[in-house]
Amino acid sequence: MNQRVKFSDPDVLREMEPSEFESYMPYMGMQHESFTQQQERMLVLVGSGMSVAAAGRAAGYKSREAPITFIKSEPAKKALAFMREQIVEEVKFTQANAHAMYMEAYTASATATEMKNTTESLVKLHGLVDNTPSTQVNVQINNASQKQLERMSDEELLKLVGLDQNYLEPTKENDGAVVRRSEDADG
Repeated sequence: MNQRVKFSDPDVLREMEPSEFESYMPYMGMQHESFTQQQERMLVLVGSGMSVAAAGRAAGYKSREAPITFIKSEPAKKALAFMREQIVEEVKFTQANAHAMYMEAYTASATATEMKNTTESLVKLHGLVDNTPSTQVNVQINNASQKQLERMSDEELLKLVGLDQNYLEPTKENDGAVVRRSEDADG
């Protein structure tokens, strides 16, 4: 018999019998009969996701303070920690799981857009793209505005960055590569 209950399934937890809860007590590091049946019921309900107040009412507590006091006790904290640990062990979603799901989505895609979106998600999942935003650098040249720079001729722009007018003309020596800087042309 499998000695593990599905702690991640709230319905299974809510249906848990007191004797079944007691069978987990040694794994929690506690003795049998450490809790009353009412307290066990309260722990099961809180462990299944109910709020402390709702679990207290469902377990039959008459006052509002008693369930809160009980849940704050060390034995209750220990039992809940065990239940949460079991949930974490059961819910192991890995990169391989995500990859398989994306591949299923890709094969079920009805349109090219869906396929593209799935592909983008796979690329991000596997870290194949650099997500760092590129930085934009604004350069001020002689206090010229963007409009002024747009109106300048190629010759004026080349002169502004320190190149001569022949910079854009290919020569036979360099087979069309960049010709020379204006400093090189002067000397």
